[in-house]
Amino acid sequence: MTPEKPVIPETKPGVMPGTMDDRCVSSVISDDIQTHKDAIAKLNDEIKKHQQAILTLQKRLSAIPVVRKVASLEDIISFIYRGGVSLTMLFFIAGMARFYIRHDNLNVDYSMFYKNFYQFTERELQFITLGHFRTEVLLNAGLMILLIAPMVQVLATGVYMVTANRNWKYGIITLLVLVILSISLLLH
Repeated sequence: MTPEKPVIPETKPGVMPGTMDDRCVSSVISDDIQTHKDAIAKLNDEIKKHQQAILTLQKRLSAIPVVRKVASLEDIISFIYRGGVSLTMLFFIAGMARFYIRHDNLNVDYSMFYKNFYQFTERELQFITLGHFRTEVLLNAGLMILLIAPMVQVLATGVYMVTANRNWKYGIITLLVLVILSISLLLH
């Protein structure tokens, strides 16, 4: 930024150039120019200081890791709950529709001969992977999802507490609840 050249006022009529009046005007103008140059130099120094401060802040901000928005625990649990209930209803409706199409009624009557939930899940998953979608398989798949959803919720809660909140105590308690749920499904 260069200052504009000062406009030297015209001399008064009847006064010869180089007289005392002209010299006084020149002196005042040169003093003003020097004062403005000094002020501009100070402003440039201030601008440089602020630019350095901005660069320092930018370096500090770039060192901070990017914070990702983490879903809340309630969002995760409600997603699992809604997904589990929706899938359960889908399998129940599909099983009942299949049964109604084949038998013209909704009196489904069958029994299961499994020792525990894990044996039940293993056998039903074999049927599903082989493509056997009988009515019982569809209804059992819905039942499996309905029973597995709380376990997945407990597992998600524990993982969330340990990873997002760094709360190991709550994570261990949740792991114990998951073990108790697993044992209860193993015994029934």
